[in-house]
Amino acid sequence: MTKINLSARILFYGALLSTLIGGISFIFIYLESTISHYLWASLLRDTPLKPLFILGFTLLGGLIVGSLRLKWGNYPQTAHDTIHQLKEHQTVDYSPAFKSLTVALVILIFGAGVGPEAALLGAIVMLSVWQADKMRYLVANHPELDSLPFSKRLSRMLHPTRYLLRYKQENRHPKLAPIKKYIYGFFIFNGLVAFFILMKLTKQPSFISKMGPTHWQAKELLLFIPLLLLGALAGKGYRSFEIKASQWFNFWIDQPIKKALLGSLAIFTIGLVTPSLLFSGQTSLGDVPNDYQKFSLLILVTIVLLKLLFLQICLHTGWIGGDIFPIVYSAISLGFGLSKIFPSFDTTFIVAVVATSMAVTILKSPIGVAIFIALFFPIEVLPVIVMTALAIKVIYAFSTKRIAY
Repeated sequence: MTKINLSARILFYGALLSTLIGGISFIFIYLESTISHYLWASLLRDTPLKPLFILGFTLLGGLIVGSLRLKWGNYPQTAHDTIHQLKEHQTVDYSPAFKSLTVALVILIFGAGVGPEAALLGAIVMLSVWQADKMRYLVANHPELDSLPFSKRLSRMLHPTRYLLRYKQENRHPKLAPIKKYIYGFFIFNGLVAFFILMKLTKQPSFISKMGPTHWQAKELLLFIPLLLLGALAGKGYRSFEIKASQWFNFWIDQPIKKALLGSLAIFTIGLVTPSLLFSGQTSLGDVPNDYQKFSLLILVTIVLLKLLFLQICLHTGWIGGDIFPIVYSAISLGFGLSKIFPSFDTTFIVAVVATSMAVTILKSPIGVAIFIALFFPIEVLPVIVMTALAIKVIYAFSTKRIAY
């Protein structure tokens, strides 16, 4: 087989497998969105038996989540855990990818206040390593594959558990090393395109909601430092609460069903009292720019505290998921709340500074958080978001250096 034919085959099968991974990601999001909406729309109807329906449903969820964790272990596996394993061993065990997605799907359907991103990204990393092992097998065995008919080559490349070549230093292909990053970049892009096309074709709601227009001017910069400090202080407060929560919930370690049922009671309470705080917040974030005008600062701060408390209870009772969306939802809500103190200043400017400083302080990823938060705001606020993220990064670096001394 010539180098051109081998390269074409790598691109073809790589595109096929990355499309498959994009399709699996879409199916996960589609099932979570569709089933959750259908079930909770029925549960939240105003009927005399509404509290009993919600209680029974959430307790059932707790039994399922606890039983799955008892049977399978500590799933879903988050992106943080998977990436750490990948960095340490240059590969990951991708066999539990669908177990992880199954548990995550159950957790999300039953209303936990966590996001889908952690489990989904963890599974995508696992499946991407699986794809890389398939590509290594293809390169190492291309003479044998070349002698097979197309149908047999295809069945081998799509087989979930066989025809794989795990990463080892000696398996590296020197001729492909210079273009490896470009090939993987193409596969990532192809998977994302497949995912978004499927989302568009099925008219799934966007994850991104705009927080309103802006007309900020130089006078708003007078508030920059105070708002940045308020957001950072809120973020530090949450980080301290995280540590306390891990201590408070350090019980029933070997009894996941009991612990999951405790989380069920939290979901039941939120579903009964303030159902807009169910799930991660990505679906209700679009309502915040309009709804915040109906509420006082005290009510908005209470909403933020409830959302973050709900997140911690879920994470520490086995209802594991992502924290990015809940934190961004809370940070943006706090920004809208604080904007009520400064009615003559640009609301969007205030929200952007507070949300960025709080989220960066909590998540400790200035570039990633700035890019993510910028998606929710008009382009005119981008310099403010970048400046806020960089300022928090400098403050954090300075404080870390002082502690070291």
